Formats: sequence, C-alpha cells, structure tokens
Amino acid sequence: MHLPLSQNSDSETKRTHDSVWSTLYLICSHSKSRTRLFFSMTMTMIVATLLVISFTCCVAFEMRDTTLGLNEVVWHSEPSQIFIGSPTILRLANGDILTACDRFGHGFTTQRNVSVFRSKDNGQSWTMQGWAQNQYWSNLFRVNNTVYLLGTDTDHNANIKIAASFDDGATWNVANSAVLVNQTTHGNYQTGATPTTLHNGRLYRALELLQPPFKWGVDYAAVVISADLSSDLLDPRSWTISTPLPFNTEWLPSSWPQLSAPGYLEGNMVVAPNGSLYNILRLNSLPQEGNFAVALRYDLQSNTLVFDRILDFPGGHSKFTIRRHAASGYYLAFTNINTNATYTDQRNILALIASKDMFNWSVITRLLEDDTGFDEVDSVKYTGFHYVDWQFDGQDEQDIIYAIRTAYRGAVSYHNSNRMTFKRLGLFLFIVFFYCILYLAYF
Repeated sequence: MHLPLSQNSDSETKRTHDSVWSTLYLICSHSKSRTRLFFSMTMTMIVATLLVISFTCCVAFEMRDTTLGLNEVVWHSEPSQIFIGSPTILRLANGDILTACDRFGHGFTTQRNVSVFRSKDNGQSWTMQGWAQNQYWSNLFRVNNTVYLLGTDTDHNANIKIAASFDDGATWNVANSAVLVNQTTHGNYQTGATPTTLHNGRLYRALELLQPPFKWGVDYAAVVISADLSSDLLDPRSWTISTPLPFNTEWLPSSWPQLSAPGYLEGNMVVAPNGSLYNILRLNSLPQEGNFAVALRYDLQSNTLVFDRILDFPGGHSKFTIRRHAASGYYLAFTNINTNATYTDQRNILALIASKDMFNWSVITRLLEDDTGFDEVDSVKYTGFHYVDWQFDGQDEQDIIYAIRTAYRGAVSYHNSNRMTFKRLGLFLFIVFFYCILYLAYF
C-alpha cells in the first residue's frame, strides 16, 4: 500500500547535514590511513545524498517548539506529576498507525492502563482511541485481524497480562483480556514494551521476574513466555513460561569496577542468523560506561535460558528494541549511546545501531540530540529521547516509524518524560547498507 509522503523543511535539511557529519566523525575515528579516510569521505557523501532523499520524502508535521522534526502524540504538564512511559507503535493493514503508552508518577493515582492513539494521516495528527484497563508495560502486535497488547496488569506486584482489540484498536473490552501468569510469593513480573517475536509459527516474549528481596536491577530473573501462533492467545493454557534465570555477577569481566546494582532487564527475543533464539537484555552497568548488553541463549527443548556472553552494545544501559530486517538480514536497534562515561544514565542522544550477526554492533548515525541549549550537565539531567519502539514501514520495508518516550523542553528530569513523540526515518536500508557493507567489506 502506497502512503502519501510529506515535504522537506529547512530545519530538516540542517539536521541531515549535522547527522552526516556525526557519521563522518564516527567513520574517520576508525580510519588509520589516507586510503581509509578517502573511502570514509566517499561513503559519507553517499550517505548524505540518501539522507537528504529520505528526509525529503518522509518528514511528518513538526512540533513548533523544536528543530528535531518531532511530532507530538501526547503531552502532560510538568506540575501534574504524571509522566509518559512505555511507548509502542504498530502500522495497521488499513494504513492507520497506532501508538500506545502508559503513565507513571506521584500524580497518577488511578487504575493502571495503556492509552491508545491513532493516526489516519501517516503520523501527522493523532487522536486518542481509548485505553486498555489493567494493562501496563505492554507492546502492540497484530495477528491476522486482531491487535494485542502484551505486558503486565500493573506496575507493582504484577501479573503477566494480554489484551485484545477486534476493531483495529478502537475499543479494548476488559472481557477480551486475560492474566496469563500470576505472580507468586517467589516474585512478580516486570518488563518494557519489547517485541513479541514470531519464529517457526510460535510467538515469544521476554519479561523479568522480580524476586525477593525485590531490589531493582539486582533481583531480576529473565523469563520467556511463548504460544503457538494459531492458538487462542487469550487462553492462559496456550502459553508456557521458561524457568527463571537470575543474573550472575560472575558473568561480568574481571577488569570491571564493582557495579552499584548489577543486573539485567527489558529483554528482546531475537532470532539469530542460524535460527536459534536469544534474549538480549539491557545491562545495568553503573558506574561502568553504559555500552554493554547481555545475550542469553534460549533452549527450545528444555525451555530454559543459558548465559552466552556480554556484548559490546552501544547504549545497552537503557531500554532498546531490536528487530531484524528480513530482506537484508541486518539487525537494527535504537539506543541511547553513552558518550560521556561520567553520565552512565545518559539518554539525551538517540542513535541507530546495526549488526549483521547480532553480536557485533556499530553506530550508524545519531538521530536525535538535545537542541535546547542546555550545557552538558543539564542536558543529561533534563533531556531524554528513550524507550523507543519502532517498526519497519513503507514499500519493501525501506522506512522506519518510531515512537519515543520524550523528556524535552520542560520535563522535570530525563527519566520523567512529559511527551510521547513520533518520527520517521526513510530509506534506512541504504544508509545501513553503505556503512555496513561497503565500509566493513572494504576493510
């Protein structure tokens, strides 16, 4: 289905220029000869051309108080002490786009729910559709003509829960939802809006069991739930859950300093090039720099997770979403790369990273950086473009649409986001192709 495309703007052209030069700096930092520098500059000119084309075709209506090309879906005033969390996004078969989020903060004292928004004009404007009650930390996905939210039922002492909409997300009836796995005295469940992954006719979703004594980060154990694609997904009997795997500090490199709260969370179920399944999780690495993740291998026969390795993963300290582009085989993620080791929690830069083998990752380009004029300390403190969920989009899946938990221009902190925003990246595959194929193959 061909969707209408928007026009470019002068501010978008400037951002394209800045993004290109950040890419050039990244590439040249690895160059060790004039030949490599020449190649890097040539490749960057190609990337520049593709970025100009992509932004010309695909920029959506911009917020007025930004130069970043963001489209605001929902906003909360800072005095309300109600903050936006867990953005998720889905393109429907009819061309509409759904986004959803939850809320947190001292001002949000009502029942936990996920608010759902719709755009009928390719992300230029948004209307609220309603909400899924008793739903939290959930991701959108679609099976045939049914839209689902899969996560938990609350943010404290939570069960694993799923909700379904049979009218493209317009209504969410409590009767069309189910608790899949109950909390016990052995722990309760937490997660983020991470992907529900289809592999060989079965759906897989990573979550975490928070075990006693319930210390954030430290006491998370990784689990995987799964169900046959053809089964009744609202029937708890359709789902299985793996044996919980707690984090083990012996996995950490001996050269690292002692971490303040070592642990993992918000895992992604990812299919490796050889067809095996992995759970890749963010690693809470404070005070170590925040550019690492944990890879757990999932054993289908025993329904267990096994530690595989610590990954060099730019931005792995904060939540990320990994998806694989079927046609090219590339793995992509939107992450908050840690550029200053003093600020491990840094979320004021959003980057696109890529890998061909799922284990070795490269920063392709920076997509968003703070334009408020804050100095570095205040920027890290008050600005965040984080918890991004995204989907491949457009003809031949050459574009990406993404929803961003956004702390920006008035937020009380980088964590306590005052907005959810939407943005599109066009012709991403060409950008990744010329970086990962031409550059890496050349050397």
